[in-house]
Amino acid sequence: MISTPIRRYGAAILMLLTTAFSGEVIAKTHAQTTSYKAHTSSHKHSKTLSSSKKVSSKTISSKKVSSKKVSSKLASSKQEYSRNSAKSSSLPDLRKYPSGTPRKKAFLRTVMPYITSQNAAITAERNWLVSKQYDNRWSPTERARLKDIAKRYKVSWSGNTRRIPWNTLLDRVDIIPDSMVATMAAAESGWGTSKLARSNNNLFGMKCAKGRCNNGPGTVKGYSQFDSVKESVSAYAANLNTHPAYASFRKSRAQLRKADQEVTASTMIHKLSGYSTQGQRYNNYLFAMYQDNQRLIAAHM
Repeated sequence: MISTPIRRYGAAILMLLTTAFSGEVIAKTHAQTTSYKAHTSSHKHSKTLSSSKKVSSKTISSKKVSSKKVSSKLASSKQEYSRNSAKSSSLPDLRKYPSGTPRKKAFLRTVMPYITSQNAAITAERNWLVSKQYDNRWSPTERARLKDIAKRYKVSWSGNTRRIPWNTLLDRVDIIPDSMVATMAAAESGWGTSKLARSNNNLFGMKCAKGRCNNGPGTVKGYSQFDSVKESVSAYAANLNTHPAYASFRKSRAQLRKADQEVTASTMIHKLSGYSTQGQRYNNYLFAMYQDNQRLIAAHM
């Protein structure tokens, strides 16, 4: 019979061998599991990267399309602005506005910028003339500028800086009050709705001289035709400042200047003669119209 110590010794060796074998199996299993997880993780990461790249590529592509759309919209906007700018030089059809205040406001929004701009340019030239009146030094550039002003205002000048017709120049190179210009434009054009205003851009009922009418198709014959509202305003100012028929108007304005008094619409409307065959009745009509719309006109200056 095997003794008890030997049995115990054999059992211990068997337990050791079993434990070692189990540990090896567990280690292999762990290694395989780890390898599988790593492979799976790597495969998933690869898919994620690939998917991310695809999404990124799609996003970039989307951005490019979006950029093209924005660029296209900007180009379209610029073209539209260009077309609107071209149209804005002519008088818009103001008949689409309800008569009364809405139409008046639309008319004033259209014409007032040109009126104030015209008077600003006249004021700048007048101030320059005043500054040079007692200056004996004239550069070639200043001579050329004076010659240009004299020509535009139809003032005869020999070119001699010692014999400059200052009185005539300063009588003519002067403003017509903004409110007066706006009132006359509204009166003559029916707040921009008359056929003459719409077809000829003629806001002031100005006729053209015989042989000088370049009326195109669809325009009112016998009246001046202008390419823009700005041109119409400029021609009106030149007419009052140079035509012999309005010499008394210019003289009255010069007297106000010499008396150091302000040149206002309420004063100058009554000084206008020869503009209408209705005479003083026309002036009274203009003045009443100015008074009725004074605040509205002032709000757009």
